[in-house]
Amino acid sequence: MIDVRPVDAGYFPKAVLLRPEYARTPPISEVLSVSLCMSAGPPGWMASWRHNALGWFNSIGEARASAASEPERFRLFAYRLAPVAFRGGEPVQYSLPPDVRPEAIPVSFVSRGFDAVSRSREDVLGFECSPLSCNGLAAELPANDACLFPSLEAAVAGAIRFSREQPEPGDYFVVEVLEAARG
Repeated sequence: MIDVRPVDAGYFPKAVLLRPEYARTPPISEVLSVSLCMSAGPPGWMASWRHNALGWFNSIGEARASAASEPERFRLFAYRLAPVAFRGGEPVQYSLPPDVRPEAIPVSFVSRGFDAVSRSREDVLGFECSPLSCNGLAAELPANDACLFPSLEAAVAGAIRFSREQPEPGDYFVVEVLEAARG
């Protein structure tokens, strides 16, 4: 049996898209998906090349520094990645890249849900699409108001389905999305 318990994988600031208008949208208030398709990262975040191979930062300080030009526009997220890829509906063990060594996620971060996100090639930086938001599948699958799966079990089931049906090409990964407490 492959272990699907997520492990700390990094931090990233995002400008969050509020209330997307899909044709058949469920009651989603914001998009907190792992994908950068709708809720974008700071301009030029890649240029400093301080991120790890998953496209996230290993420290809160590095993540905040990447958004220093507009700190009020970006919310800070942390990610935990299940060490498994789903390919054709089957789990395949996945090892984190060696440069993924994040500082421990503080207890002040709150879990917002789980995502099932694609990655089509090993040489792609980070992850690509989140079918719940990118393909509007939140309209037919269990999704919370953040456009994420409400549980690890639901996200694993989604990743298995997505890896078979391929709404976006590639392997699928399960990621827990946590947000820094806002005050």
